Amino acid sequence: MGKILFYISTFLIINFTTYSEDTRLLEREVTVKAENERLDDFLNRLSQEIGGVFSYSPSAIDISQRITGEFNDKSCREILEEVFQGRIRYKQKGNYIILSPAPPSDKEITVSGYLVDENSGERIRNATVYDPITLKSSTSDEFGFFEISVKNPTNENFELIINQERYVDTLLVDQEKSSFKRFFLTQETAETLTKPMKDFLQWAKESMGVKNSKNIRDTLARKFQFSVVPFVGTNQKLSGSVVNDYSINLFGGYSAGTNKLELGGLFNLDRGKVSGVQAAGLFNQVGGNVQGVQLAGLANIDLDSLSGFQGAGLINFALRSVEGVQISPLLNISGGNMNGFQASALINYTHKNVEGVQTGIIGNIAGGYVEGFQFGLFNYADSVNGASIGLLSFVRKGYHTLEIGADEIYPINIGLRTGTRGFYNILSAGIRPEKADSITWSFGYGIGTSPRLGKKTYLNFELNTSQMNKGNVLATNLINRAYLGLDYQLAKGVALYGGPSFNIRIFDTSYDDHPETFSYFSPRVFGRKSFENLNLGQEIWWGFRAGIRFF
Repeated sequence: MGKILFYISTFLIINFTTYSEDTRLLEREVTVKAENERLDDFLNRLSQEIGGVFSYSPSAIDISQRITGEFNDKSCREILEEVFQGRIRYKQKGNYIILSPAPPSDKEITVSGYLVDENSGERIRNATVYDPITLKSSTSDEFGFFEISVKNPTNENFELIINQERYVDTLLVDQEKSSFKRFFLTQETAETLTKPMKDFLQWAKESMGVKNSKNIRDTLARKFQFSVVPFVGTNQKLSGSVVNDYSINLFGGYSAGTNKLELGGLFNLDRGKVSGVQAAGLFNQVGGNVQGVQLAGLANIDLDSLSGFQGAGLINFALRSVEGVQISPLLNISGGNMNGFQASALINYTHKNVEGVQTGIIGNIAGGYVEGFQFGLFNYADSVNGASIGLLSFVRKGYHTLEIGADEIYPINIGLRTGTRGFYNILSAGIRPEKADSITWSFGYGIGTSPRLGKKTYLNFELNTSQMNKGNVLATNLINRAYLGLDYQLAKGVALYGGPSFNIRIFDTSYDDHPETFSYFSPRVFGRKSFENLNLGQEIWWGFRAGIRFF
C-alpha cells in the first residue's frame, strides 16, 4: 500500500511539475545556430534548449532538409516559423510540441506573430487584430501572440487593422500566403477628446468583445445584424464596434449603436446612440443619446439624453436631459432638464428644470424650476411658474406662510401654507381655551390660490375641511369652508388677512356629545337637514376669518 501511494504521489508531482514548467514551451526564448544541419538533428538540439520534445511523423516532414541559420534570443515559435516558412502547424500538448503539415489553401491567408511595444520591446496583450471587410478578428494573448486567417480568393493585397487602447492604430497590408512577424506598435502620448468611451458593461470588461470595443476607435457600419447573445452573432467579437441599421437579438445583443430598429428577446446593449425604435423583453441600455422610441418590459436606461419616448414596466432613466415623454408604473428619472411629460404611478424625478408636466401618484421632484405643472400627492421644486398640485407641495422659492388668526368658532387658529401662490396646500389647527374637562380643538387640510391684485394686495380663495373635536376624535364632525378674502402686505414677511367664509357642517347625528359649534360668536344658521339613512346632519352659515401672516 505504501509503494502504491509513493508511485501515485510521484506520478502527480512529475506531471504537475512538467505541466507547470512546460506550459510555455513555444514562448521560451533561446539562442541556437545551425550550419548545414539536418532538420531532425536541429530539432533534437532545439528540444534540449526549450526542455520539451518534438513529436512528428518522418514521412510527413522532410527530416533530411538542411538548416542553416543563426537564431538569437528568439522564441521557439519564431524559430519554427523561420525554419518551416508556414508549411508546418504546431500544437503543444503537455511536454510535447506536435508538428504536422499545414493544410493547403489557395483562398485563405494565415497571418500570425507577436505584437511588440516599439520603445520597450515588451509584448502587447489584449490587442485586437481584425479584417475590416469580414469583421473576423483575433485578440493577442498574454505573450502578445495572435493568429488570424482571412479569405483572399483573388490573391490581392489584404488589409488588417491592429487596435489597442494605449497604442496608435496600425494598418497591415500584405499578400503573403503565410506571414509570421513581430509587429511593432507605438504608444499614444496624449489622450484625445474621444478617449473616454462609455464602456458601461463593467460586468464583461474582461471579455474579448469588450476589449475589442476599447481598442477600436473607428465606427464600423452594417445594414443588419443578428445575435443570440453578446458577441455570438453575425458581427462576432467586433459587435461592440459596429453601428447597425437593423439589429435583431434572440436573447440579447451588444453593439456600438442602432440607426433604425433594434429588437431584443431579453435585452439590448448599445455603447453609442440609438435612433428609431428599440424594444426589449426586459431592458434596454444605451450609452449615447436616444432619438426615438424605447420600450422595455422592465427598464430603459440611457446614459446620455433622450429625445422621444420611453415606456417601461418599471423604470425609465436618462442620465442627461429629456425632450419627450417618460411613462412607467414605478419611476421616471431625468438627470438633466425635462421638456415634455413624465407620468408614473409612484415618482417622477428631474434633477434640473422641468418645462411641461410631471404626474406621479405618490410624488414629483424637480431640482430646478418648473415651467408648467406638477400633479401628485407630494411635490417638490426649487421654483414654479405654474402650479404644484397635490396633498402637500413644497417649493423652495415659492409661497410659505405661517398664520395666526381667529374665526367664528375658534379664537386661536394656526395655519401653514406651502406651495406657490398659484396653488398651495394648507395645514390648519384650531383651539378653544375653556374651563372644561376636555378642550375643543380641530385639525384640517385645505387648498388655495392667491393671485395678485395690486402692489401689496392679494386675493385669497381657499377650500378647507377640518375635524372638530372635544377631547378625543370620537365621531364625524366636519367643518367645510370656502373662504374669499384679501391679503395685504404690511412689510416684507408680514401681512394682514381677512374676509368672509361660507361654511357647511356635516356631523354624526347618532353621537350626542359633540362640542358646541359656537361659543364667542353666534351667526345665523340655516339649511339644517338630516340624512337619516346615513345618520348624518347638516348646518350652513356665513362666517369670517382674520389674522396675521408671517414669511
